[in-house]
Amino acid sequence: MIGDAPSFAESSIETRTSRLYEDIHPFEDVEASIENYLKTLGVSPARFSGLDVLDCGFGGTGWASELFARSGARMVAGVDLNRKWALRLRDRLRGYGCDPVLATGDVLNLPFTAGRFDYVHSFGVMHHTTDWKRGVAEMVRVLKPGGSLFLMVYGKFGFVGEAIRRGYRLAGRLVPYCLAAKIVKATGFMRRPDLSILDAMYVPIEEHLSRTEVLNQLIACGMTEIVFRTSYKWCNRPIWTHPLLFGPELNHNVSARKPNEGSAS
Repeated sequence: MIGDAPSFAESSIETRTSRLYEDIHPFEDVEASIENYLKTLGVSPARFSGLDVLDCGFGGTGWASELFARSGARMVAGVDLNRKWALRLRDRLRGYGCDPVLATGDVLNLPFTAGRFDYVHSFGVMHHTTDWKRGVAEMVRVLKPGGSLFLMVYGKFGFVGEAIRRGYRLAGRLVPYCLAAKIVKATGFMRRPDLSILDAMYVPIEEHLSRTEVLNQLIACGMTEIVFRTSYKWCNRPIWTHPLLFGPELNHNVSARKPNEGSAS
């Protein structure tokens, strides 16, 4: 199943975000993303075997959905703004014997019933929405009691990193996107999604959250066993995570569990 595309207005944040990532995501390394995810969590692919899994914002490559399908998840579902990505991902996942449930829509209004999934995942998405707290609450809503979620959102940058970020945002208001995109595509300069200059300059919304903000929202949603994990990818790049540059909390990789019904929180 692929849900119908919503009627986003041409100037809407959803439309602009979708179009931007259509340019960025095809250059993501699927195998590297999967390796980073498993090593950050400290698990093997068997962790997802037999589970009903939801990927909130699967993106152009759908690397997490592919991992779940490869790993023998009982059901793989996903939501993303881009219908073309859903069509492409569906065909890929069927190669693993999986019949995915992919919907075109926004992660702030997940089109699934409460308590549907054993594992709900969102990587690098909620900080680009109009209401990240609502997005987290939606993840929790569709999670089964006893189920787990994983969330990656941007953290607060160090002094130099924040100055660089602000400089990029200013440049994005001064330089037309078509010109910047042409240069990036021709040269390959900062084209990779994890260091994308187009993302940094032009994404409509980019929230940077403190550890406390993320923790408090998960607690407010009733989650327990909250663990902040160090990104395998970034811990191997000590210059980038220097406190004066982007800092050790460049991003937050968080796991949490929803208590079983009737259990103490």
